[in-house]
Amino acid sequence: MRQFVVRGSAVATWLVCAPLIVPGCAPADGEVVFGVTTEIPAGLVLTRVETTLTVDGSAVASTAYDGADLDFPFEVATGELPEGSRVELQLDAFQGAELIVARTAATTIVSDRKLLLELALEDECEGVDCGASETCIGGTCLEPFEDPSSLQDYYEKWAGGETGDRCEPGGDPVVLVGEGQTDYHEVEPGQVIEVEEGPQGGYHVWVAARIKNLRQSGSVTQVSGTFPALGYSPPPLQVVFTFDPDEGDYCKLFGLRFRLDDNDHPIESLLGQTLELKLTVSDQDEDVGTAEATVVLSDDVI
Repeated sequence: MRQFVVRGSAVATWLVCAPLIVPGCAPADGEVVFGVTTEIPAGLVLTRVETTLTVDGSAVASTAYDGADLDFPFEVATGELPEGSRVELQLDAFQGAELIVARTAATTIVSDRKLLLELALEDECEGVDCGASETCIGGTCLEPFEDPSSLQDYYEKWAGGETGDRCEPGGDPVVLVGEGQTDYHEVEPGQVIEVEEGPQGGYHVWVAARIKNLRQSGSVTQVSGTFPALGYSPPPLQVVFTFDPDEGDYCKLFGLRFRLDDNDHPIESLLGQTLELKLTVSDQDEDVGTAEATVVLSDDVI
């Protein structure tokens, strides 16, 4: 087993099977690249990340990132493997000696395809223990396996860059406010959006974004809002997540959990109220796009 590490983007690739070198080794049919991002400040809150790559239940490689090597986003590639092989990446994120976030992602190899599986270390998952069979995504314990049919093919600039950024074809920044936990959905003025109870207390709505002419990765996305009738503005949400390519040279981001209530403003006082949402996306080139939408909270909680 040979390990190759390319610094800068912190790319780690393990060659598990080399049929031209090892007699009797089955032909390699496909590959998965795990793309790792985070919204947790690296080097401050997050000081070390340990990765373990597993193939068909057997650990094949482990790497620790800290100091100068702790650079997001980074990639972990499986190398070519036979079709149907189950691949899994375990991430353990530490602050000093304390484990603060654990995240697992898994899928299966597809013949003649190089798949991209993106996963994030999220602050909603700090301190959440999901046990051995689930993983924390958005603060909720869920099945870590992703059907390969739902994954896109790997492309070199998935994390952005000077060229090849699918969200930055040129022109003035464009930002659109939407809603949705698992996809971007357009919102109309005055549209009612559902309020949900969070897994660790509190209540939220799911906000989504659509952008053009801004960096796909490394852009800072901020969601803020105001209840004009109450003169109350919940604390803003700020994340650094990679956007997914979308049609028409757009990119999209969804599943942004915007918390509504606090100790002085219980959810009962907010249901049915008008909420003025503001979405701001700024990238490393200091380009900034903003958009606003006026919505109405549902009268009850789902």
